[in-house]
Amino acid sequence: MTPEEIQAVAARIAELISDRGWVPETIRPAPPPAPTQGALPAWAGAALQLEDVAPTPGRRGRPGPHRPSYDALTAAARGAAAGTAAAPLPGGHDAAVESRLLGRTVAIGVSNRHIHVSAADFEALFGPGAQPSLDRAITQPGQYAAQERVRVVGPGGAIDGVRIVGPARERTQVELAVSDCRVLGIEPPVRISGQIEGSAPIRLEGTAGSVELREGAIVAARHLHLSPEDGSRMGLKDGDRVGVVLGSGDRRATLRDVPVRAGTKHATEIHVDVDEANAYQVSTGDVAVILGVTSRSGDGSRNGRRLVTERDVSRLAAEGEKIGPRSPYIVTPAAKDRAKALGIWCERR
Repeated sequence: MTPEEIQAVAARIAELISDRGWVPETIRPAPPPAPTQGALPAWAGAALQLEDVAPTPGRRGRPGPHRPSYDALTAAARGAAAGTAAAPLPGGHDAAVESRLLGRTVAIGVSNRHIHVSAADFEALFGPGAQPSLDRAITQPGQYAAQERVRVVGPGGAIDGVRIVGPARERTQVELAVSDCRVLGIEPPVRISGQIEGSAPIRLEGTAGSVELREGAIVAARHLHLSPEDGSRMGLKDGDRVGVVLGSGDRRATLRDVPVRAGTKHATEIHVDVDEANAYQVSTGDVAVILGVTSRSGDGSRNGRRLVTERDVSRLAAEGEKIGPRSPYIVTPAAKDRAKALGIWCERR
């Protein structure tokens, strides 16, 4: 086509568009409101990415955080185009509701003081050939509360009737709350179960004898058990650390760097001890919400802090997380701008 023919076609297209009303009148957007949690301001270009508004046919994996459905996308796009509405963070739900929709809630298990005993120490406490007898099964696969109980003795006092949890372990371990340690007069370290090297000495007394442990008493660190299915669904693996929200009202708390214990020997549940449960006013069976990952197993994060980029911010927002200068993340400048646009940036956090 000659330049003249192209110009003629362009003029005809413009005429048709104008005659059929395809070109809308000029729209003057309202002044931008302050960003709020769960709201994606239409005027904030930094808050938009291609994956937020353009589903990719046939693409597998987790959907973008801002495309819950085509209907929601249509409504958001129309409102954003008119400058009168904001694109919702998935489906327009608030962060707490969205966390539940994403399946990031877990049951709370309150762990009382208990003992894991080796086979040799069990016989020393209850007699030759003695074995633990089942009282009831507990949540974690293969574990059970035994009928046998022991007396735990420290330099400052004693606690009677401490439950044994089976089956037998290679080494005996006593898991206590801080308030228990004050009664016993000991100062054991806070440890993950099984890490007893250099822990506090303690004495155990059973019906047939006693055992003096040179080490074995710990304050059990709170931790998150995850089944293989839930670990895969949440993108978490053994050794990761996460943020967790639990409690309500004035007792609501965010726990940082909670260790993840994942695998076939674990059932999904977060464990806190009695002291923590009383502080947060939670009970066994209550629900906690899993927030973002604070560090990955083996990622070499300095001081447990990981790098958060612009792409990570959408996920953190959908999970109800707020970030700021004191968050357990290293935040890139672009991620900071996006967090501000999403309304999840807090200068004091």
